[in-house]
Amino acid sequence: MGLLKRSERSAQPRMPGSWRRTDRTRLAFRDWACILAYMEKDFTLRPATLSDAHAIAEVQVAVWQSAYRDILPAALIERMSVADRENGWSKILTAYAESGRGAVFVAEQSDAIVGFLSCGDQRDDDLMAAFPGEFSAIYVADSAQRQGIGRALMGEGARALKAMGHGAAALWVLSENAGARGFYQALGGFISAERIDTRGDDGLNEIAYGWADLGEICAI
Repeated sequence: MGLLKRSERSAQPRMPGSWRRTDRTRLAFRDWACILAYMEKDFTLRPATLSDAHAIAEVQVAVWQSAYRDILPAALIERMSVADRENGWSKILTAYAESGRGAVFVAEQSDAIVGFLSCGDQRDDDLMAAFPGEFSAIYVADSAQRQGIGRALMGEGARALKAMGHGAAALWVLSENAGARGFYQALGGFISAERIDTRGDDGLNEIAYGWADLGEICAI
């Protein structure tokens, strides 16, 4: 068989799942790093247990201190402690286990919890009709980001919400949290509402991202 001319090569059908060189060059290096890490899957996901409450609290407090220090009032961040959050997560995990109306998943690397997600029934009355499910929290440690962990956690959460009977869901994020907003937009989330959280002295602007079809995230 002779060599194909350039025009003939471009006309050849693409195999499913294949990428041309031009496709690859459009991706930034950091995107490839994320894709390769996800393909290697050097992390595991599992449902959280009550004994995970302390590790979950440690991740949450650490992320707040690093990601929100320029967004949230310093006094608010200082008030957040691992002990308080551990107590809160112990109550949440117990309530979910008893009611079956919520789920928490953790991501582990080298036997250490580096991220988690919680989800359940929608708590916001204004969002309940259109988005009966809610992603109530998702945190990934700084050292474990850009490895596909956040995407994998969202996929697990979406499947759990579908199992609870929810076909759509939403979440709230601080409007100044550009990194998180970009992540949700990349997953197909769209702005569905805005509000002011009164925890800060001047109020904190929050934006709700919604997914009308959780099947899109379930495919992750």
